[in-house]
Amino acid sequence: MRIGYFIPPAPLRAGGLDLAIAGLARELPLAGLEIVVEPATLDGLDAVHLHGLWQPRFIRLARECRRRGLRYVVSPHGMLEPWAWRHRWWKKWPYFYLRERSVLNRAGALLATSRIEASNLRRFRFSPSIVTLPLGLTCSKQVSYKEARAGLGWAAHEFVLLYLSRLHPKKGMHLLLAALTSLNLDPDAYRLVVVGDGPEAYTRRLKRIAKANQAQLPRIDWLPAVWDDRKWSYLQGADLFCLPTYSENFGLAILEACQAGTPVLTTRETPWVEFLGRHGLPVAGPDAESIRGCLTRILQAGKMHPVQRANLASATRREFGWEHLRPGYRSLYEAASEFGVPGTFRGPNVNRENFNH
Repeated sequence: MRIGYFIPPAPLRAGGLDLAIAGLARELPLAGLEIVVEPATLDGLDAVHLHGLWQPRFIRLARECRRRGLRYVVSPHGMLEPWAWRHRWWKKWPYFYLRERSVLNRAGALLATSRIEASNLRRFRFSPSIVTLPLGLTCSKQVSYKEARAGLGWAAHEFVLLYLSRLHPKKGMHLLLAALTSLNLDPDAYRLVVVGDGPEAYTRRLKRIAKANQAQLPRIDWLPAVWDDRKWSYLQGADLFCLPTYSENFGLAILEACQAGTPVLTTRETPWVEFLGRHGLPVAGPDAESIRGCLTRILQAGKMHPVQRANLASATRREFGWEHLRPGYRSLYEAASEFGVPGTFRGPNVNRENFNH
């Protein structure tokens, strides 16, 4: 089968979305699928996959697909999650109801990456079936704690908290700073490493908060964004990965931290509650007080034992290895191209309902 992928412009897919699309394009050919990213024509395609929303050209593409009788799948990639929907709602509301909704209602299927996203999509009462399939591992990296720390120059006694993501209000970095301020951690024993960039106004706000509370905060290293393989040293060497987000439809950064065996602190607004709970990791609400409480529990327990890190990494590979996920994606595209009426998708073995709370 030949599947055409259409994606947003580069500035709109930096970070997780770019990584998700690259992973699918790399792994799905092993399931007998030919993935063509941004094909010049729709000729010769068996199905089309539109990644993301709010792209005027996707409306034209969907219209051309319908004219040709070519089925298409839409992945909203979290762009209809409650937090995202509220952000600039005054622009999205009219565009959605006048143009975007029609594209979604006439799709062969809508693809969600977790039950939490699928549940949020059902609120819109779209016509097509909503299929739930998680994303998979982004590469073959494994646990390498001591080696990574040595390369980064982190002392063995330091407890390193890592934030590696976009610096955006949605990601909640300001909540993490507020929680840490109230803990008065010893700067000789604790270090916060922030790897990322984002809107200049928000970044300035974070640094002002850090400066004003310098006496109560651990040492903070502010580092530029890293999206390539250099990020793995940070993920492997950290003692705790922190993503205090207000909203994640999936959270590839969380998957990568778990793949490296690094424990994670995140919020209930992600689909990772059950998975992290199985490994004894508390999940916070998206507020400073709840994050402070979870941080206190984690820091009191100390560094995760190497055996626990290995178990976390092994469980992540078992659940999110592509060998388990490829058949579901193949079923998705086979059904989307086979059935001519939106909403008739009934592909076998597609919904991995264990991934969520």
